[in-house]
Amino acid sequence: MKVERIEVDSAVLGRSVLALSELAPADDLAAAEAHYLEQFQPAYVYCRVPLEQLATIHRLEGQGFQFIECQIRSTVRFTQDYDVSRYPYEYQRVETREALDEVLDIAGRTVVHDRFTIDAALAAGVSSRRYRRYVEKSFSAPDEAVWRLYDPAAKQTLQFRTHRVTGPREALLLLGGVHPDFKNLGLGVVASYFCFNQMRRDGFRRAVTHISAINYPIFNLEIGSLGFRVNATFAVLRKVYP
Repeated sequence: MKVERIEVDSAVLGRSVLALSELAPADDLAAAEAHYLEQFQPAYVYCRVPLEQLATIHRLEGQGFQFIECQIRSTVRFTQDYDVSRYPYEYQRVETREALDEVLDIAGRTVVHDRFTIDAALAAGVSSRRYRRYVEKSFSAPDEAVWRLYDPAAKQTLQFRTHRVTGPREALLLLGGVHPDFKNLGLGVVASYFCFNQMRRDGFRRAVTHISAINYPIFNLEIGSLGFRVNATFAVLRKVYP
């Protein structure tokens, strides 16, 4: 079993947040827990397990972990350019602090469908602070980037996306969000067209993303409108330590 300290989440919660992975049937979960408790004194530990691995899920539940969300991994291929000529917007890489601040404002207010928002064991506002930190990380990391859909007439950021480069032609889509004042206007689809055109121009041919199954707007957008294909489902279990 692999134990990893998640730096951004740990900074937000003020104590260590750990991710468990690569669980094997022979792993002694009680002994592993005793070890990481002594080493890290964590506040929050989670594990993402393929949904079909029921025995592993039940073992974690027996150790006090609780199911918190179903997560979906899907893939999209960039096979065409979308006509965005009728939209008076620009798709820009965020490279200045001023532009980043506009994106951070959206990131702190737009995400309402995730496990950190619904988890009653966590304080209010954790999800908002967490998303802002992850956007800042993408702004600074050499293998990540922040992009925005910008309205030059109104001089306003309407939407953002972040991604990480995972290969010569592949990216992992990380976070995204539409400005709260412009939700339910179809901007999610429009912004995705701009994003996919840009990624195709940059040489990407494929992207992977993970979303919570409770995030119905994004699920319907990606699977229903944008051609994403589901290729894996996971149970996410977590344990909170007072």
